[in-house]
Amino acid sequence: MLFVRFLQILPIALGVSAATDAYPSSRYPVMRNDVQCPEGYVSFVHNSYTYLAPLHKFKDITKSFFDIAWYSGTIVYNSTGTDNVPGATRAGFYSGGWFNETLTAYISHSDTLEYTFHGQEAAYIAPTGDKSLFFGYTETMRIESICDGQATYIDLITYMCSDNQTLGYSSWYNLHMVTFEVLAANVSALVMAGDCPCAF
Repeated sequence: MLFVRFLQILPIALGVSAATDAYPSSRYPVMRNDVQCPEGYVSFVHNSYTYLAPLHKFKDITKSFFDIAWYSGTIVYNSTGTDNVPGATRAGFYSGGWFNETLTAYISHSDTLEYTFHGQEAAYIAPTGDKSLFFGYTETMRIESICDGQATYIDLITYMCSDNQTLGYSSWYNLHMVTFEVLAANVSALVMAGDCPCAF
């Protein structure tokens, strides 16, 4: 089932035009994610996590496109449009460079939260001093209630175009790991390593 969810959101993250068919009940139209990438620079990162905590504990914190302090302390300095409506933009500074991102899809139901954003060209400087230039990227995050509301499944797919694929992959992968480890700790959510907990 979780692998099926991965296949459902992959077209949205990669900017495939058929993405609008994945969730026809979306409140707003899905916008295209047009990332222009030089040959040989394409890669993507997939992270997934499962926690023993109800969906609302994560959704209440992550539901705003404009407020992303939970995302490894990232601060948005400028925004345009309406929060959580595709076409809205946000801009800020992270790890040596400015980022400019546009919300392209936003879907919120009682049992899910999913949104996709597109990022323009951005520079990244690792703590080691290594550098990477992203020519563009998209990310889709899906948070889903599972186990009859007792647990939450989180899935992220980041499609990127980078002149340093190794650094690009590790930077996004580590960013996701640190972000959700801290977020889970803040809401007292334990990792669910096996099956759904038994109901008594």
